[in-house]
Amino acid sequence: MNDLKPVTRDEVADFLFLEAELLDAWRLRDWLALFTADARYLVPSPGLPLDASPDDNLFLINDDHDRLLSRINRLSKRSAHAEYPHSLTSHLVSNVRIGEPSERGIPAHAVFLTTRTKNGVTTTFNGRLHYFLATDGADLRIREKRCDLAIEALKPQGRLTILL
Repeated sequence: MNDLKPVTRDEVADFLFLEAELLDAWRLRDWLALFTADARYLVPSPGLPLDASPDDNLFLINDDHDRLLSRINRLSKRSAHAEYPHSLTSHLVSNVRIGEPSERGIPAHAVFLTTRTKNGVTTTFNGRLHYFLATDGADLRIREKRCDLAIEALKPQGRLTILL
């Protein structure tokens, strides 16, 4: 999985659209299959600079593959009251750009808008997505996903119970 085959912007965009589709359908195990075994999923606290590191700053989410699996297992149970029944979500991804591959992977960037509707209340999360992608044969995989929220605080949302 270390060999980085050339990919096009359209291939990356289609991959990110697939990811959004899986999240909206609450197919979380299929979503997790898009990640590499050494993957990281990061959501910094609102207001942190783009170069903030989870080593020195408070992140809302700082998951490796095992923690992502635990999060998915928890969200899949009826006892996860915040998400049972599941929220209705719409993940919109646009302005997809890719950069030059490096040892970290293929960098990809996009903007996102995610709406969550639950109990008659719709909340909105928006911001920038930053990825490092790997290739696994003909398939793309997520080595790192970072969701930088473009909001000043989680209020009025209050908490983040969905995957961005």
